Amino acid sequence: MTSRVEARAPSRIDLAGGTVDLWPLSLLTRDPLTVNAAIDLHAQAVVERTSEPGLQIVSRDRNLSARLPRGLDLDGALATAPPGLGFLVRLARHFLGEGDGVRIVTDCAAPAGSGLGGSSTLGIALAAALDRFTGRGLDPDRLLALVRGIETQVLAIPTGEQDYHPALRGGVLGLRYTVEGTCVDRLRADLQALKRRTVLVDTGQSRNSGLSNWDICKRHLDGDASVRAALQATSDAAHDVRSALEASDYDAIGPALGREWQARLRLSPAVTDAKIDAIIAAGLEAGARGGKVCGAGGGGCLVLWTPENRREAVAESARRAGGAVLDCSYVEQGVQVSVS
Repeated sequence: MTSRVEARAPSRIDLAGGTVDLWPLSLLTRDPLTVNAAIDLHAQAVVERTSEPGLQIVSRDRNLSARLPRGLDLDGALATAPPGLGFLVRLARHFLGEGDGVRIVTDCAAPAGSGLGGSSTLGIALAAALDRFTGRGLDPDRLLALVRGIETQVLAIPTGEQDYHPALRGGVLGLRYTVEGTCVDRLRADLQALKRRTVLVDTGQSRNSGLSNWDICKRHLDGDASVRAALQATSDAAHDVRSALEASDYDAIGPALGREWQARLRLSPAVTDAKIDAIIAAGLEAGARGGKVCGAGGGGCLVLWTPENRREAVAESARRAGGAVLDCSYVEQGVQVSVS
């Protein structure tokens, strides 16, 4: 083991095709595709040796901490720590066992419940740091599978995988789901051109992705034709976004986002609320070409796609409607690990 490892990973904006990544829905959709992009709202994790016994875990962004004495099994550790640290405790125990004389400190710039994949991103950052700290040497696919598996245990519902890929790889990605696994295509794009058209808005209302995801998953598997058609339409919109990116027609992404949002509204009533509707409506009136929630919806963040010359007007409309505009840039670099 080394003495100190720090890792940071980017969160993401999903441009289209969210929910398609939920297993088994990804295998029940024609040409399933998700397009997302890494942004510089990073999650950070530090793992370091200390002279104090036991394992200490500190989450700065959630203002939570726990000290786990040596000798606790996993159930005991989970019972000792605050519920909000369950994911971090499970990851730490997986790599460290009892983890004597180790301190873990995490932080995440993406607001909790924002729909920007912050929890999964933090999982990738911490797992990457723990992997280097312990010398496991997991390859990216195994690291992703491990984090996804542990997060599924925490959430106790079917989980998707789109959030982990930007955290690992960075850039703009097309995720194609096949019976042999997920194929990840790195899409060429002018990241500055994308930024000039993006307005990311925090509604200030945390959301629980499990509520809408489980509703959609259950209704799809129960044979609800309207849900199946709407999920197919979200994937089709992702293909439209990909085509626009490949043609460098960045303004065409806006209408595709709008089509994705209209399909998502048919998936579940839990994806929106009055505040989301008001912010998107205000953005469209101010000149945005399209808008949608990030992630599962029901709160959190939303993205408005605007012509370059209307960006500030659209941002101001979102503020007037009660949203907080987040400054962010798209980034090419995925998780980065440093050792000291």
